[in-house]
Amino acid sequence: MKTKLLPLVFMVVFAFSLAQPIFASNPQLEDTKITTKNGEPLTDMTVNAGTEIELQARLYWYTVDSSKAEWIPQICRYLEFNVYQAKPDGTNGDLIWSDTAMTNFFTANANPDTFTLNEKGTYNLVVKYEGKLKHCEAKSKILVV
Repeated sequence: MKTKLLPLVFMVVFAFSLAQPIFASNPQLEDTKITTKNGEPLTDMTVNAGTEIELQARLYWYTVDSSKAEWIPQICRYLEFNVYQAKPDGTNGDLIWSDTAMTNFFTANANPDTFTLNEKGTYNLVVKYEGKLKHCEAKSKILVV
């Protein structure tokens, strides 16, 4: 009996693991996300060593507006921007730069202070929201050449 049950359990676990990305892509009410000003995910960037880097992000909240659920840009919310030296395995190393910026009342964009990275290499950008709405974060890479 145990040998017949094991393949069934494996199939159920396998099927559920395949379905997880489908469920994850369906936002739930009150979810939040950090994106570019166009609502797209943050993208990796390549910059020259020593040049000024300007970052910008938006916070969106999934809620009901005008009788339908949709992503709404959030204003007057603080976003935390952190840049880490990337370790060889891609994880975060030392914190190199950080700033906090509020999403603008008119544009909903958060624009932290500009900064420069003088050493060539790969850096991890992590933008976080940890306010009263559901917490979230977004990540991208900065390649300095």
